[in-house]
Amino acid sequence: MTNLETELLKSGFTAKEVGHLKRNVERYGSSLLEVVLELGNRFRMVISITIGVMILFVALVLFSEQHNIISGGVSLVIVLLITWFFQPPVITYKAWRYRKKYLNSAEAE
Repeated sequence: MTNLETELLKSGFTAKEVGHLKRNVERYGSSLLEVVLELGNRFRMVISITIGVMILFVALVLFSEQHNIISGGVSLVIVLLITWFFQPPVITYKAWRYRKKYLNSAEAE
């Protein structure tokens, strides 16, 4: 087990999740650190999309007719479901948290 794998386990990843990440690295040919960084970036992107959808829904509520609010709200929920379905939310959150805690603190030193 490498140092990075040990750090990932200490930061909240399960052994099964680390194994999944390692299989992904073997299959697509990058490094474990690159995969973790990419997952952290994806979490930030999904959060940005979620905030954007919330802003759009607030605009719908404030400026639209009732039937437009309902249809717009349903379509925005579908957008969120698709967005969160294609990103594993738990593992991307853990990668973001790992990046924020370990990598940003290492850069500060």
